[in-house]
Amino acid sequence: MSPEMIALYGTLLAGVATGLGAIPIYFKKEFSKKSLDVGLGFSAGIMLVASFVSLIIPGIDKAQNILSPHLALFVVLLSLLVGYLFIIFIHDYLPHEHVYKNKDMRHDKNLSRMTLIVLAISLHNFPEGLAVGVGFGAGSSSEGLVLALAIALQNMPEGLVVAIGLLGEGATKNRAFMMAFLSGLVEPVAAALGYFTTDISRYSLPVALGFAGGTMLFVICQEMLPELFRQGHEKNATLGVITGVILMLAINYYPI
Repeated sequence: MSPEMIALYGTLLAGVATGLGAIPIYFKKEFSKKSLDVGLGFSAGIMLVASFVSLIIPGIDKAQNILSPHLALFVVLLSLLVGYLFIIFIHDYLPHEHVYKNKDMRHDKNLSRMTLIVLAISLHNFPEGLAVGVGFGAGSSSEGLVLALAIALQNMPEGLVVAIGLLGEGATKNRAFMMAFLSGLVEPVAAALGYFTTDISRYSLPVALGFAGGTMLFVICQEMLPELFRQGHEKNATLGVITGVILMLAINYYPI
């Protein structure tokens, strides 16, 4: 199978996983906040490790192969900061409703809250898809697949949370599932952007890796961690985070 086809299937897996995670709404009416916090903590742990071991650190290594050591570190760290600021800009100017925490911005009242929830999860999925595309664009299908698997695993509990939020706004189960599924398809689109960006030249690869790492860190710090530790379920949330960290480290470093 060609590297391009492997990249295509990997990014589709990551995107479809959001919809797969919403399937349990058909079998259970309610989910406790504690169990949801474990799932979101698991997602945060996976993303935290992936942002470093699959993006930022490889970006520094690749930059050092083509630039001086001091300049290499500066380029990747600057790219990380630019990625972080970029997603902040989009976050501030695209109207959306938070799924994980209380809203912190004003938006156009003509947009339904249900529409805003879908916009929120689509915004959340964009940097994840970008990261997967950059991972494949780095030239190693195995590294790209590890990152795609990590994003797919953390997308599943997120898909469930999104679907539950939509049900709370009056959506039917079928509509909640379809919206969660479609919101995940933002990731293959963002992945294509990340993949072809890294393919332009070898000098763009460290920049793209740092940029993607910065966007993922924004999602973790701004969207996920504040929610996990604000409702008295710290032990459950921490258990999820540690489980995600352990699993992601095992996926990356367990000898095969």
